[in-house]
Parts: sequence; structure tokens; C-alpha cells
Amino acid sequence: VSPSLPAGLSLSSSTGAISGTPTAITSSATYTVTASNTGGTSTVDVTIVVNDVAPSSLTFSPNAFTLTKGTAMTTVTPSVSGGPVTSWSVSPSLPAGLSLDTSTGAISGTPTAVTSSASYTITASNTGGSTTASVTIAVNDIAPSSITYSPSSLSLVKNTAMTAVTPTSSGGAVTSWSVSPSLPSGLSIDSSTGAISGTPTATSSSATYTVTASNSGGSATATVTILVNDEAPS
Repeated sequence: VSPSLPAGLSLSSSTGAISGTPTAITSSATYTVTASNTGGTSTVDVTIVVNDVAPSSLTFSPNAFTLTKGTAMTTVTPSVSGGPVTSWSVSPSLPAGLSLDTSTGAISGTPTAVTSSASYTITASNTGGSTTASVTIAVNDIAPSSITYSPSSLSLVKNTAMTAVTPTSSGGAVTSWSVSPSLPSGLSIDSSTGAISGTPTATSSSATYTVTASNSGGSATATVTILVNDEAPS
């Protein structure tokens, strides 16, 4: 045979049989086998390619991540057995700001957008095949902070509309507002802006109400004191 067969393979000089266990990766090549006797020769071409052992048992630990927008995640590098991985890919694309290292399979980065929980398939490949693993990633917003009402103490009059009071906040964008206990009769809180408004319809002694601002990353609170006086005699 010419050229020599891939490492680990051999040609029987008596039968022409090709056999053995390949010991090295070899790209596709053509080998010419010559059969001879006293009368002459004949040849045939054989094409042989030796692929690597496919990767197997791909794992990420942990395989579920709850991240916070704007906060760098701890890099997570997978473990894999079988043949060495020559390429890595992920589907669908990771959340904005995160990336997959195409040489090591490590996931890292700083997420830049809020993303609901989703599953991502990581594929490790070589010439022998591929294996996959799934990771789950959710990116929460930065929790709200520093909720402030100005004024935070309200003295109202029954049957007289109050001036709406809208809070300010820092941190992540607030997605919902709530209050406990319920506001005095006739007043309400806007669940999208946190504004307190309305016309009180009953007198109410001074009390403290806790307003909670929430998003996917957490919550923050502020307190408001409200007193509803009766209408003056006339």
C-alpha cells in the first residue's frame, strides 16, 4: 500500500486485508493498494478518514442562573469527557451582555437587559460528533431603592380632592406598586406610577401606610402618613 496507512492500521501482505485500531486523527486521504503475482499487478484506491472520539457527558455546574442586570456573573466553565472539543456553540443566542467562549465553552459577561427565564442549548463538537447540555438563565432588573413621597405626611379634608402625590425612586424601573393597609375611603394608588390621589369620602384618624415598589429584582418600601379631617361647619 502507498502511502503508509494511518497509524495503527496495517495491510496483510498475504491477503490484502486492512485492519487495526487507528491511534491518531487523520484527514481524508487516498491509499493505493497493489496486488502482485508473477504475471503482473493490479491496483485499487481506498479512501480512509480517522475522526476523533466524540465529546460526551457535557455538564455545567450550576446549570441554572438567576442574574442581575448590570452585575457581572461568575464565569462558569463546563466539564466534558470523550474526545477534545474543537468548537462550541449555543442556541438561541445568550442574553445581551453574556457570551460563550468558543474555545473553552465558558459562559461569562455582564447582562445588560432584563430577560425572562429561558433554556439555552450548548453544543460541544469535534470531528467525531457532538454532545449537548442545557442551561437556564434569567436576568432580573436591579431592585428599586430610595422610594420617596414629597410630602410624606398628608392632612386631607373629607369630600375635597387631594393634590396627587407621585413618588420618586432610584435603582431599577418599578413594575408594580402596592399599599398596605388599604388607603382611606376614596383614595387610591396608581399601580403603574405609585401616585396617590382621589377625594376622601370619610374622616380617618392619622395612620401610616406602607407603599411597596417592586420589579423582578426585588422591592423597596416607603411610608406615608394620612389624616382625613371632617369638613368645617358652614
